[in-house]
Amino acid sequence: MIFRRDRRIIKFMSVSLVSILIGIFILLFIQSIAIIGIILISCGLVGLVVGLRVSSKPVDYFQEDERSVRIKEKAGYSAFVTMLSVTGIISFLNILKLSPSLTPSSDFYKAALVIGVVGLYAFQILKWYYNKTGE
Repeated sequence: MIFRRDRRIIKFMSVSLVSILIGIFILLFIQSIAIIGIILISCGLVGLVVGLRVSSKPVDYFQEDERSVRIKEKAGYSAFVTMLSVTGIISFLNILKLSPSLTPSSDFYKAALVIGVVGLYAFQILKWYYNKTGE
């Protein structure tokens, strides 16, 4: 298998290796924040695997055509409208306070997390839908 060795790949792989080394250093010498070391090591390993996968592909493999770009733009706009609608519904239900079961919690973090997850899944689903319909 032939791996690319251009500047971007080398930089990405070196950041992953430095992350692994810093994580090992934290695990060995600073026991009070060992969880950060474990997180750095796991992120570095994931980065290393992704870097090896990307470096095994040619440069023009990742260039998108016009249709793919248009599909992602349309899916992104539709996902934004979906997230905006969900935010409006949550705010509307919070203002009305119809019943305790319908009223969302006042904790902003939980609402933002739900909205973010809805937006991510809506983007993926709409990208798949627009790809299937050929728009």
